[in-house]
Amino acid sequence: MNEQNFTQEQLGGIVGKARTTVRDILTINRLPQTIRDECRGDRIISRQTLIEVARKKQERGMITAYNAYRLKQQKANESGGQTPNQPPEKNPNDPAVVLEFSQKALKKIGNIDTTAWTYDEREKVLSVFIDIKDKIDGFLNPNSGAA
Repeated sequence: MNEQNFTQEQLGGIVGKARTTVRDILTINRLPQTIRDECRGDRIISRQTLIEVARKKQERGMITAYNAYRLKQQKANESGGQTPNQPPEKNPNDPAVVLEFSQKALKKIGNIDTTAWTYDEREKVLSVFIDIKDKIDGFLNPNSGAA
């Protein structure tokens, strides 16, 4: 971005990300290397938490905020509670959860651009979509004999 004098918006267009995503990534890149190394293997810490830590003005403040987060996380684990910033587990059999998942999947499928796909790639995806359709048919009509 600096070498080419791009704005965050221009860079977002080049890499296919929203300007806010580019901003967040650049903010997280301000984190001290020790925190970044620790967080690579920790999938529990949220992006938003990392952004909040990275917004501290000095490295010392970032380290203090990160250590406070880890201490809070450790206490939650010891008490058997949810860790900070971790959403409660969703029941996969809850109709609302199934509906939310289905709506997200439909939106993602609707955004797929297949113009550069090969014939084989199209066939593989079509095969998976047919399997999904069969599962849905079996789900909606359990007595019809479809799986």
